[in-house]
Amino acid sequence: MLELLIAIAFGGYDAPECRVGFERHEESVVVFRMRADCPLGHASTESAVRALLQVADVADFSLSLGRIERYPWLSTLLARQASSSRRWDLSAGRPYEGSDNAYVAAALRGLPEFTALFGSWQIAGVSVEKVLKKRAAELSLPAGAPVPPDAGLPYDAILWVRLKRP
Repeated sequence: MLELLIAIAFGGYDAPECRVGFERHEESVVVFRMRADCPLGHASTESAVRALLQVADVADFSLSLGRIERYPWLSTLLARQASSSRRWDLSAGRPYEGSDNAYVAAALRGLPEFTALFGSWQIAGVSVEKVLKKRAAELSLPAGAPVPPDAGLPYDAILWVRLKRP
């Protein structure tokens, strides 16, 4: 119950699509969570993250963005990145080396649209868990993309970002 009161007191951001709630939890490190009531577009995601960063009262914390699929623009970017990556095995639907989690975390760190969300804050780490994949034919890829329709591509995972004040 105490966490609920803290989450309510922490507030949120009213995006055009819906309300984005902010929660603060004290764990081994401070954890902020964004909880959108609906899928968010890029501009709303960026505005919500910036609003949260403005009220962050610590210099080092983890930010839980929840499931990537709640941000369709990011989910699409991730799938498109994997569809053209030499590190992703399209036929097997997994990276050639390492785990799905490590691949997706590294891919996100390499996407300027993702890293720009955090402005001047330093990204100290990106971690994901429970990567989900779909067939390319089920994803929003450009028309005529040279990807076999049965290629397995990542589109979702639980996303955490470790941030430090510059």
